[in-house]
Amino acid sequence: MESDFSRAITEELHCSVCLSYLTDPVTISCGHSFCRACLHLFWEDSLLPGHCPTCRKRTKQKDFRTNIVLKKLVSIAKQASLKKYLISEENECVTHKEPKGIFCMETRIYLCQLCSDSLIHRDHRHAPIEAAAEGEMERLLKQMASLQEKIQEIKENLEAECRMKLLFRDVDNILRRSEAVELSIPQAMKPELSVFPITGLTESFNHFEGECEQ
Repeated sequence: MESDFSRAITEELHCSVCLSYLTDPVTISCGHSFCRACLHLFWEDSLLPGHCPTCRKRTKQKDFRTNIVLKKLVSIAKQASLKKYLISEENECVTHKEPKGIFCMETRIYLCQLCSDSLIHRDHRHAPIEAAAEGEMERLLKQMASLQEKIQEIKENLEAECRMKLLFRDVDNILRRSEAVELSIPQAMKPELSVFPITGLTESFNHFEGECEQ
């Protein structure tokens, strides 16, 4: 039976976000540790980005270094857990009653030595479970890193799009204000000379002309 001490150590080596063994563990300023990818994904989905998923304390640090000591402890714990599993009845081949210590790369299932030599699997690529587990972990890390890069790229694109929308909105507001100012400016008056008849001018001219004839 697993001791309380071993159980406590094992729990400390698990990520509180994914509840699995820490993968590429990082430790933030409050002292809590998480999988690097889990921490970033948690902050992407959280209403409190930059806060610890466990104690909710704020951390300003963004670029984390892998906790090497914790990573080694996790590796040791995984190997011990795997060895324990390999000799357990749960890992025993139902057909041949032998431990399944081989991983079939084609069908992605665990096999005992006799199963791996059978007609069904003999032409498949095989690997010891320990090596297969390490390979799968490396593949998982690469996928998580790629996913994180894509998330960051999408985030940057969305931020750039938002900035462009704000810029276009500001330009539109400026144009609208300019149009409003133009409409409010009074139009320049064009002077027009109007010709009005002078009262009595014709009568005075006729009278003057008559006197001259006398």
